[in-house]
Amino acid sequence: MTRAWAAGLDMGGTNIRCAAVSASGGDVILMEHGPSHASRQAAAVAENIAAQLTHLLDTARRRGLGSPRAIGVAVPGPLNVYSGTVMQAPHVGAWRGYPLRSNLEALIGRMVVVENDANAWALGECWRGAARGRRDVVLLTLGTGVGGGLIVGGKLVHGRSGMAGELGHVTVDPDGPRCDCGSHGCLESYASASGLRGLVEQRLGLSPGAPLPPQIVDSEKNFSVRGLSAQARRGDKLALEAFATAGYYLGIAIASFLNIFNPELVVIGGGVAGAIPYMRKTMMTQVRERAFTTIASQAKIVRAALGPRGGVVGAAYAALHPPTRS
Repeated sequence: MTRAWAAGLDMGGTNIRCAAVSASGGDVILMEHGPSHASRQAAAVAENIAAQLTHLLDTARRRGLGSPRAIGVAVPGPLNVYSGTVMQAPHVGAWRGYPLRSNLEALIGRMVVVENDANAWALGECWRGAARGRRDVVLLTLGTGVGGGLIVGGKLVHGRSGMAGELGHVTVDPDGPRCDCGSHGCLESYASASGLRGLVEQRLGLSPGAPLPPQIVDSEKNFSVRGLSAQARRGDKLALEAFATAGYYLGIAIASFLNIFNPELVVIGGGVAGAIPYMRKTMMTQVRERAFTTIASQAKIVRAALGPRGGVVGAAYAALHPPTRS
């Protein structure tokens, strides 16, 4: 008998992951990767997503999996989850009020559910990961930017038009640096890869985009959180200070989330989450000083469990349980 499955696609600024996910247990049956081509024109980015979905469906059929029960696509940025319109996306400059869902459906001839990428990750962690069985969860994804997802009473919080949960854009320092969203002092300006780069540039007196020390860049000369973490392991003062500052502001934000939502669990994922050991001291100091003691003592702060699978698993779950207005 053919195994029931859903397709889940997770789009990042550079890469796309596309997977066949079992409908019953959330297991990844098949995973494919491709470029996101996020700098292209709006329609071309959508066409690339559709092409990768089509390739996954073709591969699944060749392997005897049949057709998916549903298709979910997770993309960055605020979007109207009910209409499938992307209001703006940090990695796709051309998407401004872009009707992504209707365009994808026209391209592949199938119904599609479009969800915010951090929301999808939250769903994935609650279905198969660190938050399985939990009903009140705050999820933070620390990557190029900072995303967030809220599970309250066992349900994902979408808000009036489906754009709730932009936790990376809470203000943690009103006099802080300008954020890509247009505000100042957002959590993303400190606790993301781009925020860490900004902290390093500030401490070295470098202008934005100037060449960085070779120890903290990758083979393509791009800032590397992994490289900065390696320097921190060696006791490098610059790296330790940058992570301590990021942890300080992360703790301020988490304390606020604890006080507002009273969650059972705060789940932290993304590429920057691997550096939590270097942020934990300042983070926990702020949590203890700013959150109500009773609330903070009842909540746990843990690492995400699904890693790069979180987005595709959550996108598949969103497809199987499409959002409805309450």
